[in-house]
Amino acid sequence: MTQLGPPGHQPYHQQQAAWGQQRPLPRKRKTGPLIAVLAIVLVVVLGGGGVLLYFGLRESGKASPRVDASQDLEKAPGGCAVLAEAEVAPYIPGRMTFKPLSGGTSSDRSEQGQCSWNNNDHYLKDKVGAAFVIVTSYVFHATREKSGVDAAKEHLKRRVPNGAEVGVRGAEDARLVALAKTGNQAKVAVRYRNVVYHLDYLNKTEGVQVQSRLTELAAVVVGKVVPKG
Repeated sequence: MTQLGPPGHQPYHQQQAAWGQQRPLPRKRKTGPLIAVLAIVLVVVLGGGGVLLYFGLRESGKASPRVDASQDLEKAPGGCAVLAEAEVAPYIPGRMTFKPLSGGTSSDRSEQGQCSWNNNDHYLKDKVGAAFVIVTSYVFHATREKSGVDAAKEHLKRRVPNGAEVGVRGAEDARLVALAKTGNQAKVAVRYRNVVYHLDYLNKTEGVQVQSRLTELAAVVVGKVVPKG
């Protein structure tokens, strides 16, 4: 049988078979070791991150200790509820009136109220010295940073930095400030736990010892929050 094609030329199917025998087979990729390495790296990274997170939480816990609010009072009389009329009357000569000086305010950090007892409308007709008592009340609440007691202490230091320490029955802190050279007006700030009262007292009646009477009245106010007995 005559062979087609030029001499020495093999048929196409024989060329394919010969070419397939001469061409090297592709090598299989060794993925096993690579996966093992990646797994080890992943474990190391996750483990290291867990350690950092653990110590980070420990450090943050040390930086932000839990606030002790066990000494904080939840409530206390404020504004015009601090003193009854009969309790203030001995300190105001003549006829007396009283009214809130500002609406009570309340927030997560504190509650505030203010009230004035005075004889402004009557002292001339009654021929007595002008007089007033102004009481501002604060009840401080605990926050993440500090207890209500700590907030009250800071408030006292900030608001009455130059006050002279004075004894007021029942108060844990008391600071007095004389406001007039004549001696007829003074202020005192008193604290019991997380409650602070500021009292401003003026009495132009001749011979009245304003400072001693003011600390006396402050003791009455503090007595509203100090536990009896």
